Amino acid sequence: MPHPYTPLPSHRRDQPRRWRWAGPLVASLWMAACGGGGGDPGTCYGGVAVCNPGVGTSPAPAAPSADGFLDPPYAPSSTLEQSCDADGAKRFVRSYLDEVYLWYREIPRLNRLAYSDAPAYFNALVLPAPKDRFSAVISQADADALATGDNTGYGLRWTRDVLGRTRLAAVTPESPADLAGMARGGELVEVLDTNVNSWTPNQAGAWIRLRYRDTPTAPIREIRLDAAPLNDPAVPLVTTVTSPQGTRSAYLLFSSHTQGAQDALIQAVTDLKTQPVGELVLDLRYNPGGFLYVAQTLASMLSAPDKDGQVFERLQFNDKRTDLSNEAVYRFGPNVLYGETRYPTGHPLPRLGLPRVYVLTTGGSCSASEALINGLRGVDVEVVLIGQTTCGKPYGFTRKNQCGQAYFPIEFQGVNAKGEGDYASGFAPTCSQVDDLDRALGQPDEGLLATALHHIDTRQCLVTARQSAATPAAPAPQRLLLDDLVARQPGKVHRAAPR
Repeated sequence: MPHPYTPLPSHRRDQPRRWRWAGPLVASLWMAACGGGGGDPGTCYGGVAVCNPGVGTSPAPAAPSADGFLDPPYAPSSTLEQSCDADGAKRFVRSYLDEVYLWYREIPRLNRLAYSDAPAYFNALVLPAPKDRFSAVISQADADALATGDNTGYGLRWTRDVLGRTRLAAVTPESPADLAGMARGGELVEVLDTNVNSWTPNQAGAWIRLRYRDTPTAPIREIRLDAAPLNDPAVPLVTTVTSPQGTRSAYLLFSSHTQGAQDALIQAVTDLKTQPVGELVLDLRYNPGGFLYVAQTLASMLSAPDKDGQVFERLQFNDKRTDLSNEAVYRFGPNVLYGETRYPTGHPLPRLGLPRVYVLTTGGSCSASEALINGLRGVDVEVVLIGQTTCGKPYGFTRKNQCGQAYFPIEFQGVNAKGEGDYASGFAPTCSQVDDLDRALGQPDEGLLATALHHIDTRQCLVTARQSAATPAAPAPQRLLLDDLVARQPGKVHRAAPR
């Protein structure tokens, strides 16, 4: 076992790092693997079976060629990585899944000749929802943008409000949407035209024309947006807020566990240590996940030194990879394990030493965000959840590039220091509250934050008129993911009916 405070193999630059993204469609670029439904501009958030019901379920052609079926033993995937012809790429996919997929024993036997290309074959081989909502294949260029937050787009993040209206959850600063005067709370009325059928096209020259209201009661105006290079900030806002009874608390909005997020978080926590605050409210409502080392670093900074050396997350792989299961352990510690640009490996971490953390969540809080919650609870840091049930992804993967595609099959399940990791239904909130799209994030009267501040004062949940009158019945998990996630994801643009 490596020393608790030295980089694990997964942290070294010549080794793959573990991702805990939410699925094939997640924030910023987010992936164009699936399309949405029901007029949702955010498109689908989940695995292929969620996004495209029926994919991979059609019967194989009558009397298929016997050569279309691959049976074990498979050639090692490493010998097929450069086999970029259609058949070689499919053989690679089947071999690679047999090696790394968490549920490799359950992969169906399919005729590969029935599928147009390797990505289609991959999508058919991975298990359908509800077991696997998250395995994905996208282009390597899109995966690069996903990892860093660098993309070409409009800077929009859509969601649905409790009345089913398409509303802006957030806008990237200095993006085309920001420059057009669009802001949180605005409503999409209708998409008029576009030359790239995606909300985050990651393509120069993309444009979209739409009808929009600054609020649901404001006049309609027409806007054209031309895509521009963007970097979505991982930590858009750090401030202090005061509760009704006068308690000063820190508020930290954390949007994604991308490369560079660790540097931003270290700076944010360093700044917070100079503020006389009693509690921390961590806003993860739109954070779909990302790299585990970022979550481990944040957990270490939030916790006290007496947690050092304890397990933050232990990764459990399939039974062919017991060596990895024995080795891949992320622990709380005092230093940076994987250096980014500003803070190198070994740099001492600022520590807040909190016994309790308030976390704001929705169905868009996923993957590494849930690992953060689970890891803190594993060492008895109290985590008070305010908002809605999280997405339910205790699984992760490493990125595998092959012939221009990036494959992300589920490879492991994570558990905390207590061995807990079965939260495929998500973490339920301590205090239920709907996302308040009529107020800016970080404002003390915004619904989720106001509920947290009330709980800080009283240790009781706040029930508002909005909450009691407008909270919808709990949707099925995949509808929650489909409707409640923001749409910085690419997916197809659907034209809303004009109102």
